[in-house]
Amino acid sequence: MDGVEIFYFSGTGNSLAVARDMAERLSANLTPVTSLMDQESIDIEADVIGFVFPIYDFKPPPIVEDVVRKLEGIDSKYLFAICTYGLAPAQSLRHFDTVLRSRGGQLSAGFAVYMPHSGIGSSTITKTQQEEMFRSWKDRLEGICETIDAREESKIESSSLLFNFSKNIRMVSHAMTFAWRLLLKGTDSLGFTFSEACHACGICEKVCPVRNIEIVNGKPIWSDHCAGCFACLNWCPKEAISVGGLDLGIKPYHHPDVKLPDMMRQRSHTADSGS
Repeated sequence: MDGVEIFYFSGTGNSLAVARDMAERLSANLTPVTSLMDQESIDIEADVIGFVFPIYDFKPPPIVEDVVRKLEGIDSKYLFAICTYGLAPAQSLRHFDTVLRSRGGQLSAGFAVYMPHSGIGSSTITKTQQEEMFRSWKDRLEGICETIDAREESKIESSSLLFNFSKNIRMVSHAMTFAWRLLLKGTDSLGFTFSEACHACGICEKVCPVRNIEIVNGKPIWSDHCAGCFACLNWCPKEAISVGGLDLGIKPYHHPDVKLPDMMRQRSHTADSGS
């Protein structure tokens, strides 16, 4: 196979873990999407290009879409994508395909991987369920890589949003709390905040992939270009960060095979070889 390049974006480490597994199996180069943020146009030499990212609000993260809209010369490339999701992939990969088509490319294969999440209602996920999700991904890995090795055209995976909500009925009360705050006080009231447990270790600043956090006078200050990845919340060692100070059933989580230096590498824009 000709060169393979895999770009990833991750807040919990789920997408990084999946991307690393893929890169090892495919002898691919592994690069954070954030390393391309400041480029005006992007020309990738590899003939096979993959994207691995989480789903936010049932769509790819805006930062991933922004990078894709800078791609040049992808019409002859084999393009694949893997989304990691906690509730439902919905039509996110089809949406991603539309973005690629706007640049002359086309998604040849799109896979949705169920992983633990850290959003509203995540406290209901048990360790046993997490382990089942990890095993399920490992079981799928070889088959997905065989599809890419052969450059096969594959169905772009999607799901019914309603069906997945029915499986997560326990999160409904938390979602209602969120919606009620949004209705009464607006989006500004749902920004990240911190409790007295914060001891200004600076980890939130170091893991933020888009440099949206600064430690000022010993406390974190969030700016206005948040990527919505929840990395600050998930990697805080004191679990001091919350969304608007609300109890939304959010349990901080990060993938057990991903460590803090891995996340900091994404922020530092340092490419990581998976070959």
